[in-house]
Amino acid sequence: MRSLIAVVLLLLLGTSCITNKSTTYLQTDEKLPQYPKAPYTYYRIQKNDQLVIRLLSLNEEATAIFNLDNGSSSSSSSYTYRVYDDGTIDIPFVESIPVVGLTIREASKVIEARLKDFVPDAMVKVALANDKFYMLGVSGKGAYPLYKEKLNIFQALALTGSMATNADRKRVRLIRPNPEGGRPIVKQFDLRTISIIDSEYYYVQPNDVLYVGPIKGDFWKIENYSAAVGTLSTSLNFLVSVVNLGFSFR
Repeated sequence: MRSLIAVVLLLLLGTSCITNKSTTYLQTDEKLPQYPKAPYTYYRIQKNDQLVIRLLSLNEEATAIFNLDNGSSSSSSSYTYRVYDDGTIDIPFVESIPVVGLTIREASKVIEARLKDFVPDAMVKVALANDKFYMLGVSGKGAYPLYKEKLNIFQALALTGSMATNADRKRVRLIRPNPEGGRPIVKQFDLRTISIIDSEYYYVQPNDVLYVGPIKGDFWKIENYSAAVGTLSTSLNFLVSVVNLGFSFR
């Protein structure tokens, strides 16, 4: 009997609850990490990106010559170009245009300036075809579109679905391609603190990978106090059953 009681107590002591403090966002608790505000940094084009280039012109023949309309007769159309390892894109009849390191707006101006030599009324719009972020871990898996330029971390997580109760919001990892090449940048941050807003971790960029793992030792964790009471009740019922069974054999 003493051994059984000891086992039950050890199990209960070894079980902890996943509390609201572990799952609540935008907490003002000063004990949580305090991240400084950081200016928004626009994505800069990298090697192997896919650029969607749209040429606007009244000259339909010119758009067909540059193959920006895929053979259609529209004066407003688009075509996708890969950024080569040397950092350039190739547009027919135009010398290679270096775009690596430029923002999307800067690339639009550079490409437009080149095309104006052939199409005086040319207007160019550039977008990123591989404009996606990726989610791994216990809160969803897959690729999701960045439907707007400044997509924050909470909007990104909303796209992936509800955050799992046992998700470790304290240790969210961000894997971001290094714009200078080489090893990707890996950062870890606490999603629960209100200081996450406007910090360097607040906005998601193209090709980012977010990883949310389970809370450490979540096998022994209980999601709420009701579950804890249920565990205690089950353990006591089991103990009483064992005691009654012992008495029945006497």
